[in-house]
Amino acid sequence: MSHQPPDSNRPRAWQVTDAKAWDAFVESAEHRAFPQLWAWGDLRRDAGWRPLRLAVGEHPDQPRAGVQLLLRRVPLTGWSLAYAPRGPIGALDQPAVRDALVAGLRALGDEERIGRVRADPEVTPGDPYGAALLATPWRQAPKVQPPTTRLIDLTRPEDELWSALARKHRQYVSKAGREGVTIEQLDPGSDRTATAAGLADFDRIYRLTGDRAGFAVRVPDYYQRVWAAFASDGRARLFFATVDGERVATLLHLVCGDRVAEVYGGMTERGAATRANYLLKWESIRALQAEGLRTYDLWGLATGGIRKFKEGYGGTEVTWVGARDLPLSRLGDTVLGLALAGYQARQRLRSVGRRSAPPATAPD
Repeated sequence: MSHQPPDSNRPRAWQVTDAKAWDAFVESAEHRAFPQLWAWGDLRRDAGWRPLRLAVGEHPDQPRAGVQLLLRRVPLTGWSLAYAPRGPIGALDQPAVRDALVAGLRALGDEERIGRVRADPEVTPGDPYGAALLATPWRQAPKVQPPTTRLIDLTRPEDELWSALARKHRQYVSKAGREGVTIEQLDPGSDRTATAAGLADFDRIYRLTGDRAGFAVRVPDYYQRVWAAFASDGRARLFFATVDGERVATLLHLVCGDRVAEVYGGMTERGAATRANYLLKWESIRALQAEGLRTYDLWGLATGGIRKFKEGYGGTEVTWVGARDLPLSRLGDTVLGLALAGYQARQRLRSVGRRSAPPATAPD
């Protein structure tokens, strides 16, 4: 795909099919984030999404911007919806690059019958790129990824990071250490038995946390597949807090260039009682800083206790521009809007039905 002659100095768009070349671009691009890495697109295939990667630049070997799209065909419509998880990325503060990206997306939409693209990049409204997303042809879309997070600057000295912790957090970190909580990191090079045991412990702790906190947990092998996809290229980190030989808290991080995101985590009741989660997060921050990573993303701020817990580790609160839609076809966009509205209405009716149904007295 190209919109300018190969020797033109104007940016043009093309599809990327080389995984290593794509990841090399992503890891150095502005506004980079792990969901734009090749592995994330391949991982989402199992959920019915088809990944495509579109680059923009003057030369095919030097992308200036790009986006990994996840495509899903909406049944009975003949149209696809495209989602750009934490994308597009790159030098999109520059109008010419933004224009080339939109032109490339429109051409791709014609080829693939994509009605609209939903974007969700890590950019603030104060950036030129973010401000452009708040204007036409973009429009507001329903929230997908957390719009607000905290970023910890790992280039600061360790004593400054420690001082940035809330006083109660420092007390709990010290208390957990005194009471025998230890921290271990799963080595991506561990043998199959040790890796399987570690991932089983992660799954157990995470599911207990989901049951207690009321959030959805994916199918049993999903997190093992996340680990396999990212650890094979050295982009996954898994930490545990252990008490008397029992793993009681865990954190799974994904790395993109010099940025690391704390994507999944949880603790058992014993982990909460021993404050193991406080020590675990602090020691994870220290270990990742020692690797030379520069930014630690707490990956979203919830409400209540979880928000307060994350805020206690310092850093800077950042609010991204949020999800935005780009219509690629007037007809396709209208058809998708009607289809998605109908789907959401059916889901609401099912939810009401489940709440009003009498409790079952025996299994079906």
